[in-house]
Amino acid sequence: MDRSPLSPLMSRRVFGVGGTALVGAAFAGPLGGVARAEAPAAGEWVDVPAPPLAGRSHLLGIAAPDPWHVFAGGAENVYQPDSRAVMLHRTPRGWTRVAMPEGLAVVNDVRAHHAADVWALAAGQNAKERTDLLHWNGRRWTTVAAPVDEQLQAIDVDRTGGLWATGIHGDATTVSVRRHRQWTRALTLPQPSGLNAIAAGSASDVWAGGFGESQIGPTPLWHFDGTDWTRTPWGSEWAHWILQIEYVAPDDVWFYALEQSPLFPPPTLHHWDGAAFTVHRLPNPSDPLGEVRPKSVVGFLGSIASDGRGGVWVSSPFDPARLLRFDGASWTSAAPPIAVTAYSMTRVPHTRAVWAGTQVGTVWRCS
Repeated sequence: MDRSPLSPLMSRRVFGVGGTALVGAAFAGPLGGVARAEAPAAGEWVDVPAPPLAGRSHLLGIAAPDPWHVFAGGAENVYQPDSRAVMLHRTPRGWTRVAMPEGLAVVNDVRAHHAADVWALAAGQNAKERTDLLHWNGRRWTTVAAPVDEQLQAIDVDRTGGLWATGIHGDATTVSVRRHRQWTRALTLPQPSGLNAIAAGSASDVWAGGFGESQIGPTPLWHFDGTDWTRTPWGSEWAHWILQIEYVAPDDVWFYALEQSPLFPPPTLHHWDGAAFTVHRLPNPSDPLGEVRPKSVVGFLGSIASDGRGGVWVSSPFDPARLLRFDGASWTSAAPPIAVTAYSMTRVPHTRAVWAGTQVGTVWRCS
């Protein structure tokens, strides 16, 4: 069992129960023997050689703005006094490690508008003392001013280049947007429950979600239509923690969520078609695909990414031997290079190529 996570930010990567952080080591599986593939078949996941990271390492954020560039951020020597934030950058000439500002222990998220306009959230050993908003201009990473007196939790970039960020400001939860180098407060909620997930399809179509104030209270999911923020009803007995939001189109939005039930059920996949939600439970590892039985599990909770075909890929810590794909009606699976969890996944825009950063600091790709 690991110690407290590198960053105490409430995120989809760590789930705290009873004051103890339960993290990905519970689902680590074998950590060696990365598989290689010279010419992968279509739809096959392969390990992509990248610069090795020191000690125990995680890649917690990944972005691929085009077919030629990938940015993968995370940490090496995690849970050690000398833990360091790392950023890997892939270009047509190969992978390189990119220098980061001093004193950062972990990169928690990476978002890209294009290859010379990339954003990341990073933290020191104590995120309450230091959380940095970073920007890549095509040559180097620099620290950029965040909204005053806010601890940022999640970021996303809309299609016009606007940067959206959720944060905590005193006893309030906030959503802010940065345009023309100026921040504007878009939403203020009078409780610090935290919105750890945000997806901005456009300046007038933004979703933000997070951790419920109580198990039986309303799920914190908000939608912005360009004028007003509306709390979106989530029809369930228990509140849900919105772990990740994958925006594809106004009528095609995916939510990876955990029910805040005392039985700690596994996460579920939810889909918004522009009018209503549907719920799709992940198959149990011991069941045929498409059939589900209850399974209690706590720990790192996986990630999702659009597959470019109307469905999503899902990486689950309680089924590391399979990467699951849901096409909107049924589940299929593919074998990962090794049986570990993809901590972050992203699709290359306008393609079916998906990149993943893993819990052991390696990079995968699905053609």
